[in-house]
Amino acid sequence: MSEAMAIVVGSFVLVTATVFVAVHYHRELMRRRRLRELDYRQYWREWSRAPH
Repeated sequence: MSEAMAIVVGSFVLVTATVFVAVHYHRELMRRRRLRELDYRQYWREWSRAPH
């Protein structure tokens, strides 16, 4: 009985870890996409000419 319980718990842990990895990968992908959209270079010339 304890072997069956260990298999069930181990499978649950592996599935949970897989879900966490997938969510982390998706968040990193979205972060990179948002940073690429932010692209500050188009504003750099205007900011460097602004009076301080």
